[in-house]
Amino acid sequence: MEGKLKLRTDATPNEYGEYPVVIMYCTMGKAVRKTSDIKVAPEHWLDGKDNKYVKGGKDGHPKAALLNNKLRNFKDTYDKMINEHLGDGNTIITEAALRAILNGRYQQHLDTQEGKVPFIPFVLEHNEGLYKTDKISISVWSNVKCYMNKFDKFLRTIKRRNTNDDNILYCRDITADLIKDYIIWRKEVEGNSNGTINKALSPIIKTVKACCRKGWISRVESEEISELYLNDEGKSLDDSMEKEFLTIEQLRKFKELAGKAKYDRTREYADVFLFACFTGLRWSDLISLKWSEIDMDKYMIAHMQYKGHTRKAKMLYIPLNDISREILERWKGKHEEFVFGLLPSGYDLSDEADFLKVKNAANRTINQSLQSIGNKMGLPFNLHIHLGRHTYAMMALNGGVDIKTTSALLGHASTLVTEKVYATLLPNTIAEIVGDKLNVKLD
Repeated sequence: MEGKLKLRTDATPNEYGEYPVVIMYCTMGKAVRKTSDIKVAPEHWLDGKDNKYVKGGKDGHPKAALLNNKLRNFKDTYDKMINEHLGDGNTIITEAALRAILNGRYQQHLDTQEGKVPFIPFVLEHNEGLYKTDKISISVWSNVKCYMNKFDKFLRTIKRRNTNDDNILYCRDITADLIKDYIIWRKEVEGNSNGTINKALSPIIKTVKACCRKGWISRVESEEISELYLNDEGKSLDDSMEKEFLTIEQLRKFKELAGKAKYDRTREYADVFLFACFTGLRWSDLISLKWSEIDMDKYMIAHMQYKGHTRKAKMLYIPLNDISREILERWKGKHEEFVFGLLPSGYDLSDEADFLKVKNAANRTINQSLQSIGNKMGLPFNLHIHLGRHTYAMMALNGGVDIKTTSALLGHASTLVTEKVYATLLPNTIAEIVGDKLNVKLD
């Protein structure tokens, strides 16, 4: 293959009216160019006639001989590199390979083709792409970065990998045995549950499948790694899940103790928790709830969710009951925009990364206060803000609200989500409904 030197008169000329000279190759119908450091005026350009590119003589460029020599060397250098590639048995060169040669990154290109790509950065790049295309939420993307920090710790401390340039873990090096060792480390050393380990495995397994599609690892290896998810059946359906909500009596006790709290802030956090108990709002929705989304006359919240916990934001419609209205009445006039003042007025909710950071920081603070009250109540579990949502769901289901309505109130994507999370309650509720509604006499 031979390149052709061209004067790029479509480019911007310098102050002397000179344009850059480029070498151009064509492959598979695509033109690929490399710009030289030589610029020539159009009236001095010969376009390779008689193996000359720059006009000399009286009316030509004063350094024509030097420039012609440099341009011939420039062309010969790239012609040689490309033809060496073709001489390896290749009858055609791809556009990517051609660009890599011209840009001086051909070895990197070869390494990439063979999967010599650092694994952890590739996992992050792959999942960042999923986040940017709205296939995962910002919370998931943030968790992926945490998971990979943990995986890097495992590689460095246990496998002595990723400690220097000589022992980097590349995509082509990933094996099922390595991931099995990581699972054992997470379980036995870190003490993680099967569910936690599965979440940490998810971005790794997604990326392994991408590596397989690129031909960096075998399909057999990819499938073996994909089957390493741990058995987590029933994790969210055990007895502890059923217990982690407050009964009406416990809510009364909570309100009593919160009213006696020493600090105003503790009482305010208790109000936020009770509001969650009687609206079912998630923490991200509580913190971002605006006065403009509340219609006190119609007893209704119309709140736009944000993508911190879901891929697609949607509108939530939550009716207000007497207790939630009482709480809102107490908070009237305290803050101009956000109901509970957990975000400053004018805060930009579209900044997902900052919202996640602020939300998590406030979550830790409110949970500390709630846990203190929960300890005084003698609860067998830690009290935290998300239990307000569980409490709301349990009161709804225990009160005979059907699963479809409960799912809509909670903002779940489908009733399947509601059934999975609250499955331990459903058998008892269904039994009560059958006994009450379908227990008829025929004589």
